[in-house]
Amino acid sequence: MQDIKDCKGRLTCRGDALTGLVESLYKGQLTSTILSPGEVFTIERQGVITEVLRTGYNTFSVRSYEKAS
Repeated sequence: MQDIKDCKGRLTCRGDALTGLVESLYKGQLTSTILSPGEVFTIERQGVITEVLRTGYNTFSVRSYEKAS
């Protein structure tokens, strides 16, 4: 599993690109999903939006930005 960080350098989730498993633990709540290639998992936390895209069978692409006020 690899650490996936947001645009502020904070750990957002962990993912395994080979299986597509993405897990996010926040305040004791664990959220997990398995992404197929082309699917996106979006996490919105403390004014930052992070999108994890499974681009293939062994890679993720991460886009993170601050939400407009």
